[in-house]
Amino acid sequence: RQKTGGTVAQQLPEYLLPNQVEALMKQAPNAQAEVLMLTQWRAGLRISEALGLEVGDLDFADDGDNATLRIRRGKGNRPRFVPLHPELAAALRTYIRMGNIRRGKVFSTTRSTAWRWIQSSLEKVKELNQVPQDKEAGTHVLRHSAARHWLSCGVPINAVSLWLGHSHIETTLIYLRLLPDPQSFMDRVV
Repeated sequence: RQKTGGTVAQQLPEYLLPNQVEALMKQAPNAQAEVLMLTQWRAGLRISEALGLEVGDLDFADDGDNATLRIRRGKGNRPRFVPLHPELAAALRTYIRMGNIRRGKVFSTTRSTAWRWIQSSLEKVKELNQVPQDKEAGTHVLRHSAARHWLSCGVPINAVSLWLGHSHIETTLIYLRLLPDPQSFMDRVV
């Protein structure tokens, strides 16, 4: 939040467009970095939630339509379930199989290393002019990008709020301000 003229104005979250997220992931330094970025992007997870994922938290569901991932300890120690996007489900299956991970943590890295991976990838996509030179991004930007993407695809705001683990829908409302024309969006979903 920034203070402006005696009031506190809420700063809009930074985000990447889907093609920019794809470009970022293509420049990931290794497979773990790429799947971790994909997990944050497709599931809207905080970095701590992604790094806390265990193999047992993934339910790939036989029909594929009801696949979920479980967040055991989100912010405020609140558990939740998030739908497992088909692209993410396939990537996690392959990553787990290739890494021969049978149980325990899916990812074996630290927050600081994950942040460095994003920064390294961001430098490369800037060099390739795939994102603006002034764009800043860290691991949390993938979460913001997911929220904006879901809303722009017509996912109801209450579902987005639930998937993000927000305790108050007001927290999620900020993402509506990231849409090109929030009013036309509201007209479609109301």
